Amino acid sequence: MDAIVIPEHYCSREILDKEIKNVFHKVWSFVCLKSELANDNDFVTKNIGNTSIVVQNIRGEIKAFLNVCSHRHSRIQCEQKGNRPLLCPYHGWSYNKDGIPTGIPKKPYFDFQKEDLEKLKLKEVKIDFCGELVFINPNDDSESLTEYLDDFYEELEKISNNIGKEVDINEMKINANWKILVENTLESYHVALIHTDTFLRLGTSGIDFSFAGKNSVWTTQLAKGENEGKNAIIHKPFQDRDYKIDGYKHFIIFPNLLISSTYGISFNISLIEPIDESSSRFISRVFVTKTHTNTENSPLVDAYYKSLVQFNRDVFSEDKEICEHVQLGVQSSPYSGQLSKEEKRVWHFQNSIINLLNDK
Repeated sequence: MDAIVIPEHYCSREILDKEIKNVFHKVWSFVCLKSELANDNDFVTKNIGNTSIVVQNIRGEIKAFLNVCSHRHSRIQCEQKGNRPLLCPYHGWSYNKDGIPTGIPKKPYFDFQKEDLEKLKLKEVKIDFCGELVFINPNDDSESLTEYLDDFYEELEKISNNIGKEVDINEMKINANWKILVENTLESYHVALIHTDTFLRLGTSGIDFSFAGKNSVWTTQLAKGENEGKNAIIHKPFQDRDYKIDGYKHFIIFPNLLISSTYGISFNISLIEPIDESSSRFISRVFVTKTHTNTENSPLVDAYYKSLVQFNRDVFSEDKEICEHVQLGVQSSPYSGQLSKEEKRVWHFQNSIINLLNDK
């Protein structure tokens, strides 16, 4: 079948601006895990295009606001994450959990009344949770997160509740349009050539795809079972866990969140964010499952962690190289592009993009 997204859409600033407006500003966006906001004043900032949003724990309540001071427009939280009050670094205005300025240096000079402060409250942004996953949505009229995740909500909730120790975070700039990176993760057609010494060895295969709204998942068995051969030794410390799957699962939560798991023992959460029309920010985080038994201070477990980290970094390094070649190609390609049955998730992703760009 013909591809829906044509080459020009991968190298056009005009198209990217339209995607930020009609896609990223209209749907739910993943921010972080709840555990990253466990303490009072913990915060994470999220950029959606040129719009910065701060998600912060304020006295035990997680709230999201436009990250702009209502006094004279400075960013309030200037780092990607941290722990500090919701306090503007420019003139020291501070805000409460409702976004109302409650701490104003030299307040008598302003002669504010209560109703004036209410008008100066920060713009609140919709926030919701799926288990430990934190999402925001700038679109006040959007569907609920439960509706958005559709049939995947319950399993994603279970996955998130079983994510344990983080063993790696890998962030890189890739010189390719964000859609090229997403599409690369949605098909295994390229695995035999690009991942000969990494992903190919897992033995993934098949087209067992499921779709829920704009989201999709691929489920596949692996060449070896969880407890076959050497796997029995490697995975022994993780048997006492709650989430188990037979093989490998890979979700896309549209438009740019990727969540995968192998056997329910290891998890990968990846986020792909556009920098401009021809470059992207890629963040990949590796976790292991929670268990009911202590797995710390084990040489076997430490070795497993190292192998996970090396495997994921090798795979994404291989993907980086080929995606950058694709970016060079789309700039002069005269072709519409073709998609096979094995690339059905790519078609679904492209169709969701085009529908939003056309306001469908």
